[in-house]
Parts: sequence; structure tokens; C-alpha cells
Amino acid sequence: MFLMVMPCISYSQSCEDNQVKLQVLGSGGPELSDGRVSSSHLIWVNGKARVLVDAGGGSAHQFEETEAKLNDLDALLLTHLHVDHSADFPEYIKGFYFSQRKRDWLVAGPAGNQRMPDTTVFVENLFSKKGAYRYLYSYFDAAIDTYYKVKAHDAPLDKRVIHTLKISEDISAKSIAVNHGPIAAVAWRVDIGDCSITFSGDMSNQYRSLAILAEDTDLLVANNVIREENKGVGRQLHMPPSEIGYIAMHSRPKRLLLAHFMTRSDPVKEQAVAIIKKHYAGEIMLAEDLQVIVL
Repeated sequence: MFLMVMPCISYSQSCEDNQVKLQVLGSGGPELSDGRVSSSHLIWVNGKARVLVDAGGGSAHQFEETEAKLNDLDALLLTHLHVDHSADFPEYIKGFYFSQRKRDWLVAGPAGNQRMPDTTVFVENLFSKKGAYRYLYSYFDAAIDTYYKVKAHDAPLDKRVIHTLKISEDISAKSIAVNHGPIAAVAWRVDIGDCSITFSGDMSNQYRSLAILAEDTDLLVANNVIREENKGVGRQLHMPPSEIGYIAMHSRPKRLLLAHFMTRSDPVKEQAVAIIKKHYAGEIMLAEDLQVIVL
């Protein structure tokens, strides 16, 4: 069952037709000792950086290291609001001032729960007249004439219904709720014509929802945060390699990219790959900062 919030145009162009690339801006987590930038990915279409998925600490600097142009960005998709996925969000708002952006920017993330606010409330808390960055509130106040506005959107926390959001005439995003312990979280699938990239975000796979969203995707980006033997809080929040293998087996992605490594998972990446290969026969790649993957 699909919940359509906006009509989507059907395209038949492939990843190659659209020259789709994924660039890893940050392949790490919240630690400041892992030698990696926090989680963030950039989707390129026909030579332009169009969609940013998460904006963890350091990712804005990484964006600057690429050939991307701020004004080409259509949207920011947040899997959840943890610092290592959202800390650099305000950097882009201020950066647009210097780029003289003249069109609205979509920022979408999960609806809230008892632990976390709605994404719309998160944005308001940062940029309203009483927000932390209140000096930028004009980009959120419809009554003030500015070149562009930030348009925030809450993706429902439904673990069985896929929510579809139109980003532009050629790009749409789909989301489904995933379990990240008590933290409100969604996985995202970005469709460009017949090409798709799916992002797990941080999740335990308790809902068994990601395989539904990622079915036959061209590239699945799965966060490999914990070791197979990890228990306790880590396992309540994150999926071990065997769960990634289970998801890949059932969703059948053409390729799999492991990302969001931490000091507990980074040293055993190859072990994780071996476990996943018991379930999934496709290509498995390991994310590195500023890596580019051509789809």
C-alpha cells in the first residue's frame, strides 16, 4: 500500500541515462576519534548535486571539497535528528545567503515521537524568531520577502505504508519508518526515473520495513555501526551484519554500500562483509569519505 502526498511523474530513464552518482561526504558516526566525517551523502544527477541525505558534522566542509554548487541542491533528507546526521544543516542555510539562492529548499525528516520533535518543529526551534539561529528567521517567515524559503516536511512514522514526496519534476523520495530504539527515524529511497538509491539510516531492523522500501533498488546504503556480537543498547539501536544480509537478501539491491562506521565496527569491516555474503551474492562496497559511486 502506498500513500501518495503529491502526484509523481513516471520516467523510464535509467541510472546511466541520468548520469546518477552517489558521493559519500561522511562515512562515520558521532565519534571524534574515528578519522571519518559524520554521516552524509550527496546524489548527483546529470552533473549536478541535487539531493543531500543527512548532514552530519563536517559534511558541509566536505561539500565544499566537491565540485557541487549550493544552488543546485533541491532537498535535504534527514533520516533522523541525531547530531551526527543533522549538525551541519544550519551551515547550508547561511551558505545560501552568499550563493544568492532564488528558489525554495525542501528539508524533510521524520515526524516526532515522545523522545524527538517533528522535523518541522526542529527547524522552527533553530530558525524561528525565538530560535537558536533567530537571525536567519526571514528564510522561514512567509510574511517576509526573501529570495527563497526553507520548506520543512514531516515524514510519517508508519512502518508498513510508504510515504511519497515529490522533490522536483524528475526526482521523488519515498520513506518508511524504521526502528532506532526510542528515536524517531525513517529510511529514504530516492528515485530518479527508473534509478533508485535507498538509505537505511540508523536502525535495528525490528520493524522489518526497510526491505519493503528497498525492493530492487539500484544501490542500498546500509549503516554498519555495530559488530555481529554486540548486544545491549547498541543492538537495540542498530542492525548487525546478519540483519543487513537479511535485508539485502529480501530486497535484492543491485549493489550494497556499507557506511556509518564507528571505532567498534571499522576494524571488522571485512568480517561484516563475510557475514553479509552468506545471504547476499551482489557487490558489497565499503564507504570512504568523498568516495564517488557511479550507478
